[in-house]
Amino acid sequence: MRRTALQSGVVQALRSLGHPSAGQRVVVGLSGGADSVALLDVMAALARHRGFTVVAAHLDHALRPDSADDAAFCRDLCAALGVPFRTERKDVAARRRAEGGGLEEAARGERHAFLRRVKDEEGATWIALAHTRDDQAETVLLRLLRGAGALGLSAMRPCAGDLLRPMLARSRRDVLDHLAARSLAWREDPSNADVSIARNRVRHELIPYLERHFNPAVREALARSAALLAEESDVLASVAGDEVLTLEGLRSAPRAVARLTVRRAVQDAGGLRGVGLKHVDAILDLAATPAPSGRRVALPGGREAVFHFDQVRIARRRAPSAPFALPLRVPGTVALPDGSRLLARAARGPAVSNGTAAVVAVPDGPLVVRTRRPGDRVRAAGRDVSLKRFLVDRRVPAQERGALPLLAAGHRVLWVPGQRIDGADAGARQFVRLELQPPSPLVAAELPSGRHH
Repeated sequence: MRRTALQSGVVQALRSLGHPSAGQRVVVGLSGGADSVALLDVMAALARHRGFTVVAAHLDHALRPDSADDAAFCRDLCAALGVPFRTERKDVAARRRAEGGGLEEAARGERHAFLRRVKDEEGATWIALAHTRDDQAETVLLRLLRGAGALGLSAMRPCAGDLLRPMLARSRRDVLDHLAARSLAWREDPSNADVSIARNRVRHELIPYLERHFNPAVREALARSAALLAEESDVLASVAGDEVLTLEGLRSAPRAVARLTVRRAVQDAGGLRGVGLKHVDAILDLAATPAPSGRRVALPGGREAVFHFDQVRIARRRAPSAPFALPLRVPGTVALPDGSRLLARAARGPAVSNGTAAVVAVPDGPLVVRTRRPGDRVRAAGRDVSLKRFLVDRRVPAQERGALPLLAAGHRVLWVPGQRIDGADAGARQFVRLELQPPSPLVAAELPSGRHH
């Protein structure tokens, strides 16, 4: 049988990407819709000739009374094609109620998590998704309407990490022609016609309007623009490099390069979900001010960009810490509010400090593990200074100072985690070995934390 345009396009795309290789395993996302049925059919045929293996994965979102019929259809299709089939049912509506946000976002989150679980359990190398050129055009328009920059407008890539999109250069018309040539059926999701969903309004209203009044080939034009912007963004990303965010680096780099540097740092610190141009530009605008140290920019996902002297750090937002004061006996252990523990036992000098462990000189009398207080003093490098000045000189971020567990005798601070302090002025000194142990995984887990293709 002669190859369809879709088959030829997928073959060309996979040859260009160089993936998958013989012996590898590919998970194909299968919803039962036209696009994913066509992709599975093409990939299953190619697998037999090229020596890789295909596994189909279908997630039942439990959003429609007949969703189980979709799963049954997919199971029968896989049996006919000789493809292993994996399926799971998830209550997406319950996830949305628990997390907030939109239903589409909750469904996408469950779907991606499911595909990655199947990939891991099957020992697969790749996940193949059935996005087409039409989907790419819709994505570009949606992002343009949100005010995305060049990187966002580059939209979906044919290969991104372990994701393959071998149909991204082919149209939905190619998909339907292939299904007709192969006499393959598919399932229609009624929600695809719901114009209350933004993507559906773009698909059914905006794109047809643009085709009638501006450019009959607007889908191809938008997809071509995305590909060009992707190439340009990759060049800029290679210039941006992997350096730590510094004020000097952000101020001296061209704006486009600085943006990519910030985006990369944010992605490495928890991903880019919800992060837009306004967040990136807020960081760059603050970096351009004369003295930004100590200020911060809130980011989606409970994170923030913290300006600390000449660096910008992306970290989790900290809830304000409640003061505490806990007596310490030697030997003994103190359980701290964040789930960590401070262990103390008698030791011999001299005083040393190494991260979360130290040998500290202490006076006779009661010792307390507590947060800072007005009037606290320390002795460092032979001088008596305020605790505030001590922490500023050592560039301890302002947002961390209030939560530090300090060892103190009265207003005399004897130890700060990771810092060297001279200790007590007593004539006859005694020494204590301290070890700050992080929360156990169990304790940490229990603590409160501030379209159908």
